[in-house]
Amino acid sequence: MLYRVCVIFVAFTAMLLNCYTLTSYANDGKRSVGVKIQLTINDVTAAVNGQKTTLSTPPVLLNNTTMVPLRFIADALKADLTWNTEDQSITLKYAGHSIQLSIDNRIVRIDNQSKALEQPAVIMNNTTLVPLRFIAENLNQTVTFNDETKSIIITTPHPRAAEIRVDNLMTASNMGFTNNFFLERPNVNVISMASDQHNLIYILERNAASEMSFILRVYNEVTGEMKVMYSGFDQSFNFDYRDPKFGEQHINASILSPRKLVYDSKLDMLYLMATSSFSSDTSVSTVIYEIASNVRMMTYTIGKTTYHPGNFMVTPDGQHFYFSDILHDHIYAGESGQQANVFMSFTPDKENVKLAAIMNDGKMFVLDVSKQSIFELEESGNLRFVAPIDIKEEILRVYEDNETFYVEGQRQIWEVKTTGETQPYFGLKDIAAYNTGLYLPKTNTYDASAFANMGFSFGGMLSFNVFAINQHGNVVMYDGSYHLLRRINVYNQ
Repeated sequence: MLYRVCVIFVAFTAMLLNCYTLTSYANDGKRSVGVKIQLTINDVTAAVNGQKTTLSTPPVLLNNTTMVPLRFIADALKADLTWNTEDQSITLKYAGHSIQLSIDNRIVRIDNQSKALEQPAVIMNNTTLVPLRFIAENLNQTVTFNDETKSIIITTPHPRAAEIRVDNLMTASNMGFTNNFFLERPNVNVISMASDQHNLIYILERNAASEMSFILRVYNEVTGEMKVMYSGFDQSFNFDYRDPKFGEQHINASILSPRKLVYDSKLDMLYLMATSSFSSDTSVSTVIYEIASNVRMMTYTIGKTTYHPGNFMVTPDGQHFYFSDILHDHIYAGESGQQANVFMSFTPDKENVKLAAIMNDGKMFVLDVSKQSIFELEESGNLRFVAPIDIKEEILRVYEDNETFYVEGQRQIWEVKTTGETQPYFGLKDIAAYNTGLYLPKTNTYDASAFANMGFSFGGMLSFNVFAINQHGNVVMYDGSYHLLRRINVYNQ
């Protein structure tokens, strides 16, 4: 069932009162890039970029707000921190932003604008605790919270690149594609991509001659290596289930067709949606698999096939799953290992129907492309209108990642928040240069000889294709026109 995560906010730490009127904690002016801070509610063990440390006071929940130690967060971010003993006020400066707040005072100033806190800063065990999500997000940090483990991850975005350049990561032949390199048409093979938080890019390739034949490849951005995870539905994808009419049944996954990859960054888990190639009222039609060290069936439906290229799949906790059936105007809900049933009915517009879904603060948000609107899927089974979006171009694809929709048109990708806030992410016209040669991540160099015998030159991207947003915010895409796996470096990586 859907749940709400009752957290809000970032962090600061210990400020022991002393005899000085003003104590200043300054750094050497450096700014952290790619910082990853890990904390857990009521646990003094924390980590910064994998290096463990012990806190004097753990993060706590106070009035449904996550409160964290200020000094620890400030030090981790290398922020400038000032404490005024006289009025118990705090000033934090980081990356051009300024936050001013006082102990037990709900009014806070963000870049000279006043805002109100639900829970003010407090002192506990001689340590200053501040509301996590409010401060973190006002410093452009990303906060994720796992309600089951009570763990918190704060990550620092990489700075946006001064100019957007494109790297050639791998050729189709080196990727192992079986089709003739010079006859392959754009997107004939790659049907879905996903990226995780371990610098891995997952590429789902389907054989053009058979919907049921596929290869799931994984590209490592650190080593430049490409490996095959799965080559078709082997016996690990088979499972037993109970049919309401015929009792215990067994499905051979070879009748399924792969459709979509979904990576959940909060759960650090990759999922695969597949549908049956056979249409029957009594057969398994849609299956959601967890793809980890071992394949595990998460939920399934029985009935006629529900495949539509605009269907979504999302999970709030790795135990409950929601996915759409556009052809029959349904949204399904199912628990791990159990049959999914109709959760609600909806009526999308029939032209350019595409749905996408993400979790944000324990709520599920659905982007309806045909209606150019964002809805919240409520526990009652209603779709509550949240906000419109305004994209004046045909939407080809939507990639869901990190509480954000990335909406792809012919020549532009937009970043869409659950509030409806929409802004250009980047467009083909924004690309400043294409780096020559094949990028070698181990040496951070380019091998021009990799293309020496191809017989033709590689040019600029003609259009967008299937893509994923990697953990650094960069776009990794299979360019079918030139048969290349490419990375568009929107951010410094």
